[in-house]
Amino acid sequence: MLEISGLRKAYGPVEAIRDVSVSLTDGELVCLVGPSGCGKTTLLKCAAGLLSPTGGTVTLGGEPVTTPPADLAVVFQEYGRSLFPWLTVRRNVELPLREKKVARGERARLVDEALTAVGLADRGDAYPWQLSGGMQQRVAIARAVAYQPTVLLMDEPFAAVDAQTRADLEDLIRSIWQKFGVTILFVTHDIDEAVYLGERVIVLSGSPTVVQETFTVDLPPERDQLTTRSDPRFTELRSHVYAQIQAAKQRVPAP
Repeated sequence: MLEISGLRKAYGPVEAIRDVSVSLTDGELVCLVGPSGCGKTTLLKCAAGLLSPTGGTVTLGGEPVTTPPADLAVVFQEYGRSLFPWLTVRRNVELPLREKKVARGERARLVDEALTAVGLADRGDAYPWQLSGGMQQRVAIARAVAYQPTVLLMDEPFAAVDAQTRADLEDLIRSIWQKFGVTILFVTHDIDEAVYLGERVIVLSGSPTVVQETFTVDLPPERDQLTTRSDPRFTELRSHVYAQIQAAKQRVPAP
């Protein structure tokens, strides 16, 4: 579904991404982690067609990505800046559907379905500034879901919310992924979050970035914050990712 092959990105003489290849199959949820400043956001922007790579290719459904594809959506970390404060929640979610020329009746159905999926069915007439940070991020997620993308890219979307809200939003993403079957590439700096959410985890090295390791998360598909995080296997996987990231900072093989 999404193929990143030999991606390189340099800013003048500074090499940010050296050689990254990542493949996502249809309906997969993959988490991307790595040391701070390793180029996770840069990689995501290249995958979304928002930034031109220096080398390598990105394809979506076999088609080259050179500009933002019509069937791809992105949820950013700074949800407050991605919502229009003068539009209601419903109008914010509906906006890309208007640009897509979706008929009015179908727009209403998609917006209702998306707001229900994120638990905001009763807040459609509110404005973003009337909502908590967690609710605003739910609006941003609803807007992406309503757009019906085949691939959803998420750039550390929960970094600015509190721990309790973060846990709720993690469960929301798992729920949306299972319900809608969308392919998700989720960038995070949180090791626990990567293991909890992902079916696979890709660990990036320090800059200039390469793929340090890719591994499957062999936890049960049905997960919850208490049972999953107390599973000994979760602890093992978390420790493994932590060791990989520490090694990635030094660019040495991990134990």
